[in-house]
Amino acid sequence: MSGSNDPQRLAVVDTVERWTRAHMVEGQPATHGWLHTDRVRRHILVLARAEGVDPVLAEIAALLHDVGRSEPGPAGEHGARSEALARPFLAGLPLSDDEREAVLHAVRWHNSGRTDSLLLCILRDADMLDGLGAVGIIRAFMNPGDISPFDPADPFGAEGAHWPARYLTDYFLGQMAWYDRLNTETARRLAARRIAFMRAFAAEARRELVADPQDDIQS
Repeated sequence: MSGSNDPQRLAVVDTVERWTRAHMVEGQPATHGWLHTDRVRRHILVLARAEGVDPVLAEIAALLHDVGRSEPGPAGEHGARSEALARPFLAGLPLSDDEREAVLHAVRWHNSGRTDSLLLCILRDADMLDGLGAVGIIRAFMNPGDISPFDPADPFGAEGAHWPARYLTDYFLGQMAWYDRLNTETARRLAARRIAFMRAFAAEARRELVADPQDDIQS
């Protein structure tokens, strides 16, 4: 998949994809492995076209954004590790200095609150979109399984998420809050159906966990 019909630029994207996949074969947490990266790439191409961002640069940024997770280090610093890995690699590709720095800046800061470039904004939006909807629910419950799924006293968090997570539902509720952090109107439009599904899921889960099963027979 690519956002350009220019053969040379298509070749650059293909080279980046092969390099990224080679780095993500091992050492990647399931929630942030290649399948996540590929979904972020799909999201960002839609956002790039709608927001007037070069789709090739957007696709390259999406492909590289989590490659630093293959290296040891704090999760919150994976953007910096991704940039460090990508910089020497991108130096050998036919990109201008400005294009290269734009991609590296977005990769470096995609997991921060910075909004100082549109490419950075849509990369962050594309990343957060993958934590919403049915896929977001799947991802939330793929997190470390050494904690309970939910708080029996407050199933699916009517009181909101806690951090550090005490239950898997804290990941779920935390991801739901990403909707309010989206940078672009395009991303919010894409997210609307997904966040509605998550809210409905949470409501149904709470109902099933606290209601008398007899009520389902009688209704």
